[in-house]
Amino acid sequence: MKLIARHYLDGRPTEIELADGRIASVATAEGGPDVDLAGPWIAPAFWDIQLNGRWGRSFSSPDLTVDQVAEIVRAQAPLGTARLCPTLITAPVPDMLHGLGTIASACERFSDVAARILGIHLEGPFLSALDGYRGAHPASAMRDPDWELFQKFQAAAGGRIALVTMAPERDGAIEFIARASREGIAIALGHTAAGGDVIRSAAHAGARLSTHLGNGIESTLPRHPNPIWEQAACDDLAASFIADGHHLDASTLRVLARAKGPARTILVTDASPLAGLPPGHHGEWSVEPSGRIVVSGTPYLAGSNVTLPESLRRLLAATAWSLPEAIGTVTANTARILGRPSPRIEPGEPANLVLFRFTGPDHFELTRVCVDGQWYDSGCETTTPQ
Repeated sequence: MKLIARHYLDGRPTEIELADGRIASVATAEGGPDVDLAGPWIAPAFWDIQLNGRWGRSFSSPDLTVDQVAEIVRAQAPLGTARLCPTLITAPVPDMLHGLGTIASACERFSDVAARILGIHLEGPFLSALDGYRGAHPASAMRDPDWELFQKFQAAAGGRIALVTMAPERDGAIEFIARASREGIAIALGHTAAGGDVIRSAAHAGARLSTHLGNGIESTLPRHPNPIWEQAACDDLAASFIADGHHLDASTLRVLARAKGPARTILVTDASPLAGLPPGHHGEWSVEPSGRIVVSGTPYLAGSNVTLPESLRRLLAATAWSLPEAIGTVTANTARILGRPSPRIEPGEPANLVLFRFTGPDHFELTRVCVDGQWYDSGCETTTPQ
């Protein structure tokens, strides 16, 4: 298969040939640079390192099945995502072990699911149990970092845990961060009330990222210093952001993204288990008419309904960054945190591509997605929950 589109790095018309699920060749297309700006652009498909579930199904659920894991993972392709980290939030240990083991079984049963999962993101249980800071995470299941318990988690996951979000102020956290970092596990700070000295100590020990910076925090804080500003100021930490208009308004997104800069900003969906469901009460959580997802009866957000293409539109509008800089927040920057090679449009690379229309910071529209050689129309879910 051959296609011609404008390359996201420099806008040049590019001819790309695909074969056997990979990029076979890349060349400058004939006709020069004078092509329609409204025509298709091409970029590597996206990576999402924080995704909790879909359709009322949670990766942390004690009832999670292998088929449900496959459905959730496969549903991300039409949304532009080729690679992802299923994310487990804090839950009783048996529930977390079940979720990890079920994801591992899905990878063993389905080769396409294994290819799309970069690793598992463990968001808890080593988080702050304080109200506000813990967000939608249950305080009763929080605990101090425990390497022996983590090894049980990792065994259940078949060694697939690649990212752990934790609160560095908990007893034993700095030692845990150093040990995990030595073993190649990426550590992120989140749901934390830590002060600046502790945050800097965590970064020195090997922490690389702030998870959904600006969220998972008390609503009433000292003006300064506080955990948001301390993490924003720490140059050793990249930061992920949920750009859905609910977790961060446009001005806050602009300020925090500028503090980190294009090379240290990562967009995540933090897709809620309620993503894809209509407004209404769904158990302990609710979907509001605006799409905002909350713990029922509280102001606490419980993940998002946002997609990465929508997040990119919001980031471009808020920052006026260049297209390559914005695309980097869902590709190269994400890969760097996990210590993986960056996705590229080069011969030999997997055929993981997005086609989109781009006419300026206010118009980014995904049209088609290719994941490992299979094409999807944008936004069309390929599986339907039973």
